[in-house]
Amino acid sequence: MIDEHWGLLRKPFANTPDPAFVYHSPVFDEGYARLLYDVTDLRGGLSLVTGEIGCGKTMLVEALRRRLEGTPYEPWVIPYPRLTGAHLLQFLAAAAELPRAPRAKPALVDALRRRLAERHAGGRRPVVIVDEAQLASPSLLEELRLLTNFEDRTDKHLHVVLLGQPELRQRIVRRPQIDQRVSLRFHLDPLDADDVREYVLHRLRVAGATHEIFTGAAMAALAERSGGVPRLVNNLAMQALFVGAMRGLPRVDETLVHDVADDRR
Repeated sequence: MIDEHWGLLRKPFANTPDPAFVYHSPVFDEGYARLLYDVTDLRGGLSLVTGEIGCGKTMLVEALRRRLEGTPYEPWVIPYPRLTGAHLLQFLAAAAELPRAPRAKPALVDALRRRLAERHAGGRRPVVIVDEAQLASPSLLEELRLLTNFEDRTDKHLHVVLLGQPELRQRIVRRPQIDQRVSLRFHLDPLDADDVREYVLHRLRVAGATHEIFTGAAMAALAERSGGVPRLVNNLAMQALFVGAMRGLPRVDETLVHDVADDRR
């Protein structure tokens, strides 16, 4: 009903990392460029990217993961940040295709070190990505720290990317042995009002919009009520489209945006 009423070919504000809907705001592009450089050129060992809930960290790392496909850099995404350190080592052993992984931790660590050195010599460079890393267990963080010691005289044998909410920074600062290994610190800020407008227009164009759906005042209201957080922009915009379609409105105006925003309280 929504798509038919507004003349859209697909839903424009789904909260999924669909690459077609990536909006290249200045802050997103800077974060992406710096992260890519840190991983592929600087190879510093550990990248730290933070941002408030819904600011696009997952979209950013998904863009990085797609960029690394078909290159020597292999993204290994940790599926659950509350893994213990032991589970992390098992995960990495499987990802590194380590045959007959030892069960005893010291032997497993040594076998993994040698396996990563072999893969590095063959031109393969793993990138371990931990999303929602503010939830990481202390033992997982400690194992990641130790893994950044796997290196030769010129290069690290793997790179770690930690993404998380702002409290992740404080967790890392309180662990100097990890903090000193951080080669990139980047905070993904919310969108400003102009970028919210361009973000909404971009998503509508991708979804097939051929006419004005949100008035200028409505997009200003979206920026105000969402604080520029993309996920909140999506939620408010989607609700406004639904209610507007139910009411048979020709456009979404600021009153409707404020109405749906008030309903969320």
